Amino acid sequence: MIGEIMTLTKPKVKYIPHTVRKQELTIRIHTDESIFSTLNLEWEKLAHLSNQTICMSSGWAAIWWKHFGRHKNRSLFIVTVYDNLRLVAIFPLFKGITKLGGITIQQRMQLIGSGGNTNEQLGFSDDYGISDFLDLIVDPHYGTRTANLFIRLLASPEFANHQFTFHQARDDSYIMQTLYPLLKKSKRMVRAEHTDTCYYIEVDRKGDFQDFITKAKSNARRRFRQTLRARGIGNEYIIEEPAAMADVEQMIIKLMQLHQDKWNSLGYPGAFQDERFSEFFKEISFAAYQDKRLWLKQAVDEGGVCAVRMLLLYNGRFYDYMSGYDEGSPSAKYRPGIGLLLDLVENSFKLPIERIELLRGDESYKHDFTHLALKNWRITIPETSYWKTGWGLPASIIRVFSISHKYFNREKTLLKMQYKKEGLLNMISGYFKFRMEIIVDKINKLKKKG
Repeated sequence: MIGEIMTLTKPKVKYIPHTVRKQELTIRIHTDESIFSTLNLEWEKLAHLSNQTICMSSGWAAIWWKHFGRHKNRSLFIVTVYDNLRLVAIFPLFKGITKLGGITIQQRMQLIGSGGNTNEQLGFSDDYGISDFLDLIVDPHYGTRTANLFIRLLASPEFANHQFTFHQARDDSYIMQTLYPLLKKSKRMVRAEHTDTCYYIEVDRKGDFQDFITKAKSNARRRFRQTLRARGIGNEYIIEEPAAMADVEQMIIKLMQLHQDKWNSLGYPGAFQDERFSEFFKEISFAAYQDKRLWLKQAVDEGGVCAVRMLLLYNGRFYDYMSGYDEGSPSAKYRPGIGLLLDLVENSFKLPIERIELLRGDESYKHDFTHLALKNWRITIPETSYWKTGWGLPASIIRVFSISHKYFNREKTLLKMQYKKEGLLNMISGYFKFRMEIIVDKINKLKKKG
């Protein structure tokens, strides 16, 4: 055991003192939602100091927990590390449990913002989640010491019976840069799996927008110029931005509609089918607008609103979080959705912006904008104590059920989409045609990469 747990007057906060070299670090464990408000200012200060992403902001964590975290088999487990009164690290975790016949057979820890599967009892079998980049928040001056402390905590009675899974840990994250190498050196059982590729645009402060266009690949340059020529009054489409909260609300609703229409037409349910995500998206957008961190614009042609794009600003970076466009609009061939992204790039040269994050996914349009990319990883640390843990037979059986449950629900949802799209008589044939198209598309992508 590392140190001795001391319970304070507040029943849901625990303290574990631990000495690192010549100074004492104090660990506090928070399990009450009030921590989001009481820790907000310190959290944001540390997130800025460590150059964290939007998904590690206190606002994102609180809103995510409100819409995705609350669950009877889920509880907050936020760990803060202090050097005297100075906050030097936050481990923004939550705990999930699996019970069988009233007996807990697995306890899991994940980062707030990851997953949020509605069936916590079955665990986290590749839970994709809505947060693109997740991490531990650590003062750079305490990097190695905090990692060593975390590794020692894994063997303590408070942590040993838990499996840790860190989703969406990017190449340049604290987890991948500092913690993971030390975990491997410590000979801890740990595995890393590549999950996503994340493209980004570096904003060259020595250049300007014309330089950006000129440096693009020839085919991309031609497409960009066609899109830009179609922009403006008297041309194919114009760009509008909100003047008040009422405009923001209207544009967000339109974005959600366009996004859903596109994916539904392809046979997919779309992100906004999940009511939790719809509410999360609206709340995160409205909060960003009030904090002057929202970039939201729409393209309008003679048929009406044909594209909407939403980005979030945080720590000198724009995050291209959501867009929607109408493929049947009069200006569709001029790619007004791309026109909105070009407008953002153009404006970024006038702002103190260092990077535009295009987030997860290998969509073809991203290759027009950049060749720069980082990988996302899933890091799994199994329990150090094997009694009543996820590495026993009962939990292995639960995992099989979890994977089966995930795929069954996914195919059921796709079948419902085909029913909605094709009707009862053509539902089955439409489903198999849709599935074959996906398989062929994946094979073609693999051939290109090969």
